Amino acid sequence: MSGKEFLAKLKEAFLSVFPITIVIFALILICVPTPQDLIIKLSISAILLVLGIGIFSLGADSSMIELGSGVGATLSNKSKLWFMLVCGLFIGFIITFAEPDLMVLAGQVVDFSSLNSTWLFISVVSLGVGILLMLGILRVYFRIKLSILLFISYSIVFVLSFFVPNEFVPIAFDSGSVTTGPISVPFLIAFGLGLSAVRESKNEEDNSFGMIALCSVGPIISVMFLSLFIDSSSSSIVQETTQNLGIAQEIFSSLGSSLLDVAIILLPIIIIFVLFQVFAFKYPKTKVIRMLFGFFLTYIGISLFLTGVECGYLPMGRLMGEYFGGLSNSWVAILIGLILGAFAIIAEPALHVLKKQVEDVTNGTIKQSVIVVTISLGVALAVMIAAIRALYPFDILYVLIPLYALSIILAFFNTKLFTAISFDSGGVATGAMAVSFILPMISGLSTNSNGFGTIALIACFPIVTMQILGFIYKLKLLSLQKLRIKTRPKDDFVLEFDYKKDFINKNIDQTEIIEFDYNKSKGAYNAYARKK
Repeated sequence: MSGKEFLAKLKEAFLSVFPITIVIFALILICVPTPQDLIIKLSISAILLVLGIGIFSLGADSSMIELGSGVGATLSNKSKLWFMLVCGLFIGFIITFAEPDLMVLAGQVVDFSSLNSTWLFISVVSLGVGILLMLGILRVYFRIKLSILLFISYSIVFVLSFFVPNEFVPIAFDSGSVTTGPISVPFLIAFGLGLSAVRESKNEEDNSFGMIALCSVGPIISVMFLSLFIDSSSSSIVQETTQNLGIAQEIFSSLGSSLLDVAIILLPIIIIFVLFQVFAFKYPKTKVIRMLFGFFLTYIGISLFLTGVECGYLPMGRLMGEYFGGLSNSWVAILIGLILGAFAIIAEPALHVLKKQVEDVTNGTIKQSVIVVTISLGVALAVMIAAIRALYPFDILYVLIPLYALSIILAFFNTKLFTAISFDSGGVATGAMAVSFILPMISGLSTNSNGFGTIALIACFPIVTMQILGFIYKLKLLSLQKLRIKTRPKDDFVLEFDYKKDFINKNIDQTEIIEFDYNKSKGAYNAYARKK
């Protein structure tokens, strides 16, 4: 971990936070009346976000990703199936319990629903993730198609939704979305990769993704079952109370609270690392020190990020929602939701992990910029629909059922890799910025003072946009595969185009391509050509 690496991470973090921040400040200057102290806190929060994302990214590379890959490989290589499943249940529970986004949502659920126990909600959600992580292990072990498991899982979800109290349907979908944040995403992706690599799957890159998608379904089902045993008629809304603190005092108070919360949620993960190190990993001392330092950086990074979100972006989101919701022209609020949704996702720490690992696993076939643009488009559409729903209430199932049905149908025609990445991207899109900025903004717009269902929409739309991207990509490959000429002179030479280079962009002005050939084992194209 050199200073050069840290500066590179800070630069990447700045480019992520700058777009959404500059849009917010532009709205403040143009139309949104904002107290001066909130503007100052927002400015400080932007700096905290840059530092937090940069430090987190640096730490996650050598801690969460290393741990997830090591645990997955160890369980697959040395354990019986029943032991793998038990460990999967336990690890899934602990990893989810450690998600800061889940804590934020749990507090809002208790405030605006008939459920009155934060820890019961968190425990039920975590149990749902653990159970579905077991299913993910079975998928890799028996090489089951992800599309089949998703079809069965979401069929159960939508059947259950007709028996669940109306207030808990959006809460259940939201709970499945927030479980995939900065703690779990690095671990689950690396866990799947380590698991599938040892299983020697012919398409191990396909199996390395999809864990997030499956784990997102578990909480939906578990919360729906929980709601069947709750008296929804006793719902009470708790009004928020605010304290008049100085800017510095409020920031330091929030930072202290974040440091304590993140320490509590990271401790079980470090215990898992210590146990595996003692009984399985046997890593050298230098690697252990590097990983422990990585956990420390992850701890500091997430704490700074959450402090920035809580002090600046959360109150700003609610203020914007209330302002635009009070305008006579509702289309303005809808348009603002579209714009803010597109930029907010870029600041999510989990997105940085996903886009990097997608490019690494595919050897550059799928570029990071393409992933970001496609997911941003999905989130923008999701926030726009959420704003429409807040202003003109309707049942969220009218949107979710057709979108998930379309996604699952496309999954049967899409490549396995893109299907897994698409459903994973839905979970990645619903991180701290979605819960702590977009959700309060939609709550400010909403007539019933809550924005439940917003996170579910943000999780769903990127799945569709990524599936469409994958389908277009597949059609492109199929069309190129048809470009063949049966004969080839002996003096022809071969131009090889691998994952990292697109042959369309290669300079071949002095050659005449006479045949394209797709190499399935490499997942790449060869172009046979001769000089003009």
